[in-house]
Amino acid sequence: MNRVIRAAALLLAMLPAAAQEVSLEYRVKATYLYNFVKFIEWPPATRTGPVTICVAGRNPFGTVLDDTIRGEVVRGRSLNVRVILEPDAGCQVLFIPEGAPPAYLRSARGTPTLTVGETSDFLALGGVINFVTDGGHVRFAISTDAAEQAQLQISSRLLQLAINTRGSR
Repeated sequence: MNRVIRAAALLLAMLPAAAQEVSLEYRVKATYLYNFVKFIEWPPATRTGPVTICVAGRNPFGTVLDDTIRGEVVRGRSLNVRVILEPDAGCQVLFIPEGAPPAYLRSARGTPTLTVGETSDFLALGGVINFVTDGGHVRFAISTDAAEQAQLQISSRLLQLAINTRGSR
C-alpha cells in the first residue's frame, strides 16, 4: 500500500505545470485575453489567418488559456496559443507576465500587436493593456496612445470597462 501511495505521489509530481492547478487570477486573465480579441480591430493587412495569442517566457496559465479559446472563432478567425521563449513577430496578442525580460515588449513596439502585461510600469513602458489587481479583483487599464502606435482600434465598449485609460482619446 505504501508503494502505491508513493507511486501516485511520484506521478503527480511528474505532471507538467500545464496539468497542475492554475490560480483563479490566471483563469480570469485567460478569459480577459480571449475577450480582448473581440474588442480590438487590427489593421486591414493583418486581418487574415488565425489570431495567435503568445505568452512570453513562463506560462502561468497552464492549459487554461488553451482551454478557454479552443474552438472559438472571432470575426471569422480561429484563435491559437503559443508560448514563446524569445521575441517573435508572429503574435497578434502578446501576454508578458511579470518577470519576463523587457525585450519582448521592445520587439513588439511599432507592430500591430496587442501587448498585455501585469506590472505596475507596463503602460509607461509602452504596453497597451495592463492587468491590475484591485481589491482582490482582476481589472485592466489601457494606453490609447500605445494602441494608436500599434495601429490598433479599441472598441469604446472595452475602453468603458477599463479602470483608467492613458492617452489622447
